[in-house]
Amino acid sequence: MSVSKICSRRVNKNVEYATVGDLIEQLRLFEKQMGWDIFHALKTLTFKKADCLSITKENPFSHFYARLSNDTILVRIQTTSEETEFRVPVALV
Repeated sequence: MSVSKICSRRVNKNVEYATVGDLIEQLRLFEKQMGWDIFHALKTLTFKKADCLSITKENPFSHFYARLSNDTILVRIQTTSEETEFRVPVALV
């Protein structure tokens, strides 16, 4: 009989509210921390050259995902400690 180790992680959902300006500032901070040109990538979405984009860094783990949805962009930022999801109007990117 073989035994396999199983690890599971529980996620607590916490809903907060922020202004669009605060969200843009969070994106600028994440862009600076990671050294990625996030706003250039978001412009690619606004010009409809792509439907979605994904950027991942392994060490330390960071994942950025954005998807165009009508007149907003869904943004998901995931690190080892948390995952944040919000929507930004296309007009502000």
